[in-house]
Amino acid sequence: MDEQPIRVASEPEKINDLDDLDQARLILAQLMEGGQEDNDTCQALDRLTKLFHKDAAALGAKSPSVCDILDDVCVDTILGYLDMRQAESVRQHATLTASAYLEAAGDRGAKALQKFFYDRIKRGTYDDYIVAFCVAAAMFPIAPAPTTEMFLSEGFLPSLSPLMRRKWKSRKVETACLEMLDAASMHPQCRESMQKYCTDWLEEIIDQDPAELSKAIHSADPEVEVTPGSIAMRRHSQVVQQLATVILTKMMVGTLKLPLMMPSFYEWR
Repeated sequence: MDEQPIRVASEPEKINDLDDLDQARLILAQLMEGGQEDNDTCQALDRLTKLFHKDAAALGAKSPSVCDILDDVCVDTILGYLDMRQAESVRQHATLTASAYLEAAGDRGAKALQKFFYDRIKRGTYDDYIVAFCVAAAMFPIAPAPTTEMFLSEGFLPSLSPLMRRKWKSRKVETACLEMLDAASMHPQCRESMQKYCTDWLEEIIDQDPAELSKAIHSADPEVEVTPGSIAMRRHSQVVQQLATVILTKMMVGTLKLPLMMPSFYEWR
């Protein structure tokens, strides 16, 4: 009879008997497997986070480290839990795990993050775009240098225009994209490039009136059920419009040139 694998959530005492590398291998295997309850996934991510912190605290004295056993598939698994389609609790724990990994792995971690992003963008499916954008949005405040570098990589920002102007809309792709731009807008370098490449299509999103299209579709075929933001509407959702407004406002405010010295109270009188 085959021996059942140790489960991270239900058998913590058995996990503790393993060394750090075996613990990491077991946790990663279960995260790759998926299909767990959200609480179990959060516990697995927490244990992995602690192992990364332990690695970082060792300052390279440990050999091999937990980071040494991570390949592209492992990194893909961890970052995949930042997907907006995951439960919010899972995403929060995954953010901590990804942050701990980047701290422990250093430059190697930054390169792994960028490879993940570039590979997903290159594949170009809706699923890949969603995950790539979600990861970038989550990593901007945690690892601003490598995230800004991949955000400003040649051709990336110009590629968002045809994506957001596609005839058939994906609400999740658009929302993930705008959440990434919202995070990027905190960085002056990114704001400048966004002004150059994103202003026109952001304004188009804001100016769109979804009510007019709904009326037109209904008058053509009263049996058609129009769902705001659905692909069938071929229009941007209200949430997307609101996000676009916030981003455009941040871009405008961030680039205002304020005077070096404000007039005194008496000069205003």
